[in-house]
Amino acid sequence: MGQPAIIDQIDTLRSGVNRLKIRSAVSLLVAVCLSMTAILIWEAWTARQYHLHDKEVAMSNLAQTLASQAQATIKQADTLLFALVDRLEHDGVDPVRLPRLLAAERGELSQLHGLFVLDEKGQWVANSNGAEQTGLNNSDREYFIYHRDNPGRGPHIGPTIKSRSSGEWVMTVSRRVNHPDGSFAGVALATIYLSHFLQLYDSIDIGRNGVINLIADDATIVIRRPFNEAEIGTSLAKSPLFLQLLPKADAGTATIKSILDGVERVVGYRRVENYPLIVFVAINKEESLDGWRKQALLSAGIVALLLTFVGMLGYRLINLMRQQNLVQVELLDTQEQLLEVNRNLERLALNDALTGLANRRQFDVFIEAELGRAHRNQAGLALLMIDVDHFKAFNDHQGHLAGDECLRNISAIITDNIKRPTDLAARYGGEEFAVVLPGTDYVGAFLVAEKIRRAVMQAAIAHGESPEGIVTVSLGVCACEPNSELRPEDLIGAADKALYVAKASGRNMSVIAN
Repeated sequence: MGQPAIIDQIDTLRSGVNRLKIRSAVSLLVAVCLSMTAILIWEAWTARQYHLHDKEVAMSNLAQTLASQAQATIKQADTLLFALVDRLEHDGVDPVRLPRLLAAERGELSQLHGLFVLDEKGQWVANSNGAEQTGLNNSDREYFIYHRDNPGRGPHIGPTIKSRSSGEWVMTVSRRVNHPDGSFAGVALATIYLSHFLQLYDSIDIGRNGVINLIADDATIVIRRPFNEAEIGTSLAKSPLFLQLLPKADAGTATIKSILDGVERVVGYRRVENYPLIVFVAINKEESLDGWRKQALLSAGIVALLLTFVGMLGYRLINLMRQQNLVQVELLDTQEQLLEVNRNLERLALNDALTGLANRRQFDVFIEAELGRAHRNQAGLALLMIDVDHFKAFNDHQGHLAGDECLRNISAIITDNIKRPTDLAARYGGEEFAVVLPGTDYVGAFLVAEKIRRAVMQAAIAHGESPEGIVTVSLGVCACEPNSELRPEDLIGAADKALYVAKASGRNMSVIAN
């Protein structure tokens, strides 16, 4: 065997050994980095679970405390009612002494809005507030109807109502009064200020988006913090609290999503002892994890510094080893450059050269993918079709350069008015644009359309051939509901029809597809 052949074999062997060393060094470096990353992820996940568990314990303790407070508040009022019913059934009604007695007893409890006695027809017999009683009748109230139709002698917690005497929101606690023969003689009623509960609830720090609810057994809201009159009496029968949690236990914790506002919260709940009420407290899950995130980011930063240090050392070692394989490195670099060029070319192929927006090709791929995702996730999807009004006349009288500038300006306006990274604005063709809005219904899409239309008008691009004197746009709005089986062409066709209606109806308007 000749010397050149031997040298070639030695060089080949040496090159193979060098490549093996490089692979070993890279494998070791990757293994170290992956191990450190895995430890960080595991520790962060464990800390997150512990943090959530800690919040669940806090919510459970808070629910227990508030349930005890509610029980004590109602018990005090109910004790007065029990004594009052006993007095009425044995001593009868003294129209002179009874109002004074009620006023004195009301003064003992700051949470009481008032004490009232009604006869069997619902007429006011006496009250603690000194209100004029002539002609006042509460026979239509829920608590009166309940006691009239039910012979039970226990307390009854009625729905939250507005007091007819003062107009304030109150909770009602009532007991039945009987004649000596056991027939219905009327109702003894105590009303408790909702503000008594709300002042306590508002003093508790449960974050910006936390919730405290006092809920009746029939799943209606008695009190809710933050307070909103429209939510009083709202039914939560279809919420996870009544469908999943309460059937299993009278107290507990969980992480659930609200049916009122869709926010996921860490919750604690507990039934109020001896009364048909449930205390429900919840803190926003994302807010509750703020402390964990800061800790996780700090840990990630430290690990990132360590990984950077290890990576620099490994990179230096590998570079020294790669001195023997310079040609291979150069080839790999060249290959990477070619791949980057290909990626840049691919990006250019998906963008419109004039406006910088996505082009028709990218739009077609995007709406197909998003519609499929909407079908899978049972979510909505909206589409806006936008057309520049009288654009041909604009081009004819001001020139194509001005027309191009006009299209660029409108593209910038459209981009400025869709802020979510999931949305896509595209140049559909000519002076026509399209905007895809994942997870959006008709209402949200129409608001975005009007926002774009008004922004174009506010830009005040001069257009002498337009009746408005400025450039305007017309928009067609279409959205598919969750569970819809619409295809992309159906959505585009519906939005196009709505756009045609907008232009046929005078332009410069947004029209929702039928």
